Amino acid sequence: MAAKVTRMRPKRHDAICESLQLALDMPLSLKQATRDDLADALGRFAPPEQWVFVMLNPDQQRLVLKAINRGPRPLTTLKVWNAAISHIRYDTGEIMAGRARLAEDADITPDEVSRALNRLADLGALLKLRPGRYAINPHVGWSGGLVERQAAAKDESPVRLRIEPAPSIPDETPPTPG
Repeated sequence: MAAKVTRMRPKRHDAICESLQLALDMPLSLKQATRDDLADALGRFAPPEQWVFVMLNPDQQRLVLKAINRGPRPLTTLKVWNAAISHIRYDTGEIMAGRARLAEDADITPDEVSRALNRLADLGALLKLRPGRYAINPHVGWSGGLVERQAAAKDESPVRLRIEPAPSIPDETPPTPG
């Protein structure tokens, strides 16, 4: 019989997570910075998941990548997109990281994160829930049960690529000498 390995964590971490989640779910008139700080703290104290999966719709993902590449600052936007999808809340799709955490993960500034998040929302890849808070479009990606994804997707539109000429501005990456 194989032994079962259990990760030990302080019980108070569970109490902290429940308290933070309760504060986030309550209709309190908290400042956005406070909500972001609470969401970041929840991400730090939440029990580590064993291989959390984010499902991405391949066709929608390709459209998002094309739209990112055809827009301003594609490298910065792509960095934020990749950082954001690693912070998706299970069964809601909400991005549980604030600007500061996404900036740290993407190795860019919080102002660049804000511009990229707005761009991703304009593309339809992210949904703007309220100022500073976003969720992934459930047609593009999801973390959780398919029934919940279908319910979340019923009132949202999939990403559609607008036919626009590619910008003439160069990418942020400097050319390689050669």
